[in-house]
This record gives sequence, C-alpha cells and structure tokens, in this order.
Amino acid sequence: MAWIIRSISNPWFVGAVTAGAGALSDFPEETKSLELVENAKTFEGNALIKAIVAGDFLNMITLADDSGLCIKALNGRPGVYSARYADKGDDKANYEKVLIEMKDIPFVDRDCYYHCSVAVYNPETKFVDTVEGDWEGKIGFEPKGNKSFGYAPIVLAKDFNYEKTNAEFDHTELININHRGKAFRQAIEVLNKLF
Repeated sequence: MAWIIRSISNPWFVGAVTAGAGALSDFPEETKSLELVENAKTFEGNALIKAIVAGDFLNMITLADDSGLCIKALNGRPGVYSARYADKGDDKANYEKVLIEMKDIPFVDRDCYYHCSVAVYNPETKFVDTVEGDWEGKIGFEPKGNKSFGYAPIVLAKDFNYEKTNAEFDHTELININHRGKAFRQAIEVLNKLF
C-alpha cells in the first residue's frame, strides 16, 4: 500500500475529499522543517514545487495543491497571490482589499472563479501529473457568513444562483462542487491508474 501525502496541511480537507480513497494522510510534523518557496507564476507551478519538494524529502508519493481566487474585473487578481494579497496577509484583510478595489464595479461585471491545481508526484519513478478544477461565482458587495475561510464571505457561487456566499455553507457541504473537490477527485483518478 502506498502512502499518499499532501505537502501543505489542511486537516479538514483531506478527510472531506478523500473519504474512501485509501491511505491518504498529512504529515505536518515530518514536513514542518521544509522550506517551500511558492515562487511560480501559476497555480500549477506552485503545486509542482510543493509536491516535488515534499515527495523527495519524505520519499513518498505526494499530492499537493495550490489554489486561489481569480477576478475578471481585476485582470485575474489576486490569483497566485490570493493568500497574501493584502500586506497584512490574513483572510479578512485580503477580502477587504478586494471589496475596496471593486467598490465601483456593478454586479454584472463582478465575475470570478476559484482555481485549484493539484500535482501528483512519485519520487521513485519521477512520475508527475497535474489536474485542475474551477468554480465560478461573483464577488458580493459585503461579507456574509462565518462557516468557511479565505474569500468565502464575499464569493457568491453560481451553483446557488449568486444568492448566498460560500461562507454561509459548511465547507463539507461544498466539497462536492467546489474547485478543490473537482481537482482532488481527478488526482485520485490519476492515482487509481498508477496502482
């Protein structure tokens, strides 16, 4: 049996995405000394950095992701800088910066999408593959909800007719339709073909 890891720990996410997928675990203690520099210009590039560095370090098959929010009216920003968009670098500061930048943009032009790239890497064979998932929505005019993280309080999903923010739903309710769920399910298909 192969152990599959994610190089960046996100405890709720592993269980939500991979129920029934086999031996999928995080190794936060083993990987905390790793210095992962996410300096790629794309989500795919950052996912590859994380997967390869962690996979080589632990000598285990690795799944790693990079994701963020892309807003059409802001020319794709915050994009790969989603986690550190505001100088302060916390969730509230990030989404407040977006709201300020979009204060004069009408609802019809507030289209956005979340993107997630997942890299699969086997250090023994040097096999590498990437998959991706997108999730469309619009940027609201004010934050609502407290059940999730990141930009969720200001993103209105197309799946819900733009009526509620993602933070008004528990993250486990969204995994079947969101960008991360889509990408990780494809990654698990890649793994199933390998074993």
